[in-house]
Amino acid sequence: MELYQLRTFLTVAEEGHLTRAAEKLFTSQPAVSAQIRALEDELGMKLFERSSRGMQLTQAGKTLCEQARRVVNAARDFKHSADGLRGAVSGELVLGLNNRPEILRLMEILQELTLRHADLSYELVNGSSGVIIQGLEEGSISIGFFEGQCESPKITYHELDTIELCLAAPAAWAEELTTPDWKALESKPWIFVSPMCSYFRTIQHICREQGLQIAPRFRVNEELTVLNLVAEGLGVTLLARRQIELHQFEGRVVPLPHFRAVVPLSLGYLTERANDPAIMAVRDTVLDVWGKPKENSDPAPYTSAKTVPSASPSRRSTSTSTTNSSNLRRQ
Repeated sequence: MELYQLRTFLTVAEEGHLTRAAEKLFTSQPAVSAQIRALEDELGMKLFERSSRGMQLTQAGKTLCEQARRVVNAARDFKHSADGLRGAVSGELVLGLNNRPEILRLMEILQELTLRHADLSYELVNGSSGVIIQGLEEGSISIGFFEGQCESPKITYHELDTIELCLAAPAAWAEELTTPDWKALESKPWIFVSPMCSYFRTIQHICREQGLQIAPRFRVNEELTVLNLVAEGLGVTLLARRQIELHQFEGRVVPLPHFRAVVPLSLGYLTERANDPAIMAVRDTVLDVWGKPKENSDPAPYTSAKTVPSASPSRRSTSTSTTNSSNLRRQ
């Protein structure tokens, strides 16, 4: 019996499907199937019931699943202890990125990591904040950046900054939207981003708070495409102000800061991996680059931005809020 077989067993149990497990393990479906059958043959029992809907654990599989997890975690901890004794940090981490490199200070982080920990290697994975959080929970992402609220009890996170969101509108519509009235936006066509994106959840919150009834004209999962649609006069959307102000859209797309919100930008990882030397290495380097204290490992209180144009200023000392921003309570 090999550790990789147990990892495959756990991944199939989590995904419930051979194809998804193979994608997560970066291998082929036949290879995953062969590993599961070999493990079942060695144990002399079925671990899964196979059907057209996927793979379901048998009762024996459920019993052995937690034991397998403990074995895999123990092997990982054993390796980490050995690394600690050698004073070295090595291995490969999957780093989740939800935004442009310059916003995340990614180049500075990677340069510093290369100097401090030459034996670490990285796979960089791009995705929306929801995808990053899901990847952290599932273990397919080791450590990652995300925006907005994280309610997962499995994830420890550190707030690095706040991201200002505001309405992006075609330049031709700017004059009629000079009044800070959210109701005026109900008659406009909207462009929605992916439901896995924190901006989508912010739009939903604004609609609930302001009592808005808006329907999407377009649903798009890529921000530059969203901005191109806005530039062509096809709708409005809510995006990061820094993204809206990209040079290529100057004069075609305007940010309307009186329609605004603020969401936190955070770095997160599984709490159970908090003492993993590789995770600690990346975490400490990111916090250093961002000028955040390492000794405070508790996540900052969740702060989202205000959506009421006339609301009072935010009380959060690290916020980029202006007199047009406010805090929303945790949902």
